[in-house]
Amino acid sequence: MPTYNFPYYNTVDQIYHAEWSIAKLARHELLRRSIATLWPNGHPTRLIHIAGTGGKGSTCRFLEMGFSSIGKAASFMSPHLFDYRERFSIDGEFVSQDDIMAAWENRVRPHCVQLATDQPANIHTFHEASILIALSLFEQHGVDWAALETGVGGRYDQTRALDVAATALTNVGSDHAHMLGDELWQRALDKAGIARPGVPFFTTDADPTTLEIVGQVCAATGAPLYPVDAAAIAELEVQLARHTLNPTPDSLLHADYQKRNAALALAVIRHLAPAIDEGAVLRAFANARLLGRFWKVEENVYADIAHNAEKIEALSGEIRRQFDERGKILVVGISGQRISTKVFRALADIAQTIIVTSASFKGQDPARVREEVKGIVGDIPVLVAFEPQQALRTARSLQRNGEVIILTGSTYMIEQALNPDPYLRYMSAHFGWRQQEPHEATGVIQLNLPKPAPPLR
Repeated sequence: MPTYNFPYYNTVDQIYHAEWSIAKLARHELLRRSIATLWPNGHPTRLIHIAGTGGKGSTCRFLEMGFSSIGKAASFMSPHLFDYRERFSIDGEFVSQDDIMAAWENRVRPHCVQLATDQPANIHTFHEASILIALSLFEQHGVDWAALETGVGGRYDQTRALDVAATALTNVGSDHAHMLGDELWQRALDKAGIARPGVPFFTTDADPTTLEIVGQVCAATGAPLYPVDAAAIAELEVQLARHTLNPTPDSLLHADYQKRNAALALAVIRHLAPAIDEGAVLRAFANARLLGRFWKVEENVYADIAHNAEKIEALSGEIRRQFDERGKILVVGISGQRISTKVFRALADIAQTIIVTSASFKGQDPARVREEVKGIVGDIPVLVAFEPQQALRTARSLQRNGEVIILTGSTYMIEQALNPDPYLRYMSAHFGWRQQEPHEATGVIQLNLPKPAPPLR
């Protein structure tokens, strides 16, 4: 049997793409310097770093709620659904708009402006500024524990610049292949890159290839590895029953697939706080809620931000379990470069009617998506509505007694369909417009994006 050296493959990949990888790693160094400047004695909050294709936000919420039984706990998640402040949660509640304004205007913006004044190439990105806002909010509110999810991938995401007490990987799926690699092993290698020397690494991914890669990366890094297997998930279910905890329909644990994320969070909590009252943790888990996760919008209308093939597959199983023989009208929007056929293959078995619409951010053309999936969905009617609110109106007009409407496929589509704030809805739909301003002299559209920071010495 040949021996494969995955940490070496990462090294070769970095060398092959040196201009790209050095620029990414320089962003990490820039963020580390900003954190050291703002918190010269180190940040007071103990952080847990979460990566994975699906379940990052839910795992963060379980960690937040679990740790809140012994202190103040928080999480930093992305993307948000309706309001930017939803990215920051403390003891299960989103921070206030005033909190966001104060953190940005009094702490983060002055630092970022000074940094750019000293060195114009060192302009922090949206993601980096958001991380600094999260850290500022955690300090302001006296947070003891906080979970943070990666934006994309792991090794090169800016959250990798943070010093953390533990890392956790939910799973490795097909999402963001255009950024992380077409092959599963490439994506696993990227996500395993959240490993730090001496920092415990937990994962619920049971794929043998992924576990081999994670094991090699952890061994090379010096990170203790703790797999969370099916037995741990079964044990969690037993413990929930023993404490007679019956999650309500609006709680995360009402969905069976969330038990895997809860088991991962419980393993991390047990390791970092072994004296914690597990009964209190499980009660907190049973009460954990998160906007956009199998969310009951109104009677017979639900929304779930599942936005890749793996999440859609899990959601489809849950829809089948909860609604059984009831008719199901699905409103689906696809964003980014996700492969529509993979998403619709999971939906074809449960849908009575599918309405394809667009998403405000990197939305795919619904008419083209409809043509792509014709051969997958068989005789299921597939309608096209180019605007999400129009799609929801169409679904309601088709709805009969007992039928359920489910919006899914893109956070950005659900936001445009349901956001009650017209101003935030407009801002979300036009995110990034200032980066395409006409040049004042020529009138030519130019992308005014900051250049990657050079390697810092």
